Amino acid sequence: MSPQRPPTRITVPDLCGKDGDTVRKTLQRMGFTDVSMSSTNPAYRVVMLESCWTAVGIEPPPGSVVSSDDPVVVRVYKE
Repeated sequence: MSPQRPPTRITVPDLCGKDGDTVRKTLQRMGFTDVSMSSTNPAYRVVMLESCWTAVGIEPPPGSVVSSDDPVVVRVYKE
């Protein structure tokens, strides 16, 4: 079992307008370990095939400095 790295502090980027797959990969490359997607379209409750969704918001807000293991929720929309 390899030792886990301690959490680091990272600034949440503004990724609105990008597709969900790109957003997840960007956040993971930055070091975030707890990234989830949340649908803002009531017609679609489950986010599947993230590349078909567009990021419209992120929590914590862009510019926030948070721990790499804090949850990051990307709000996404799909027609």
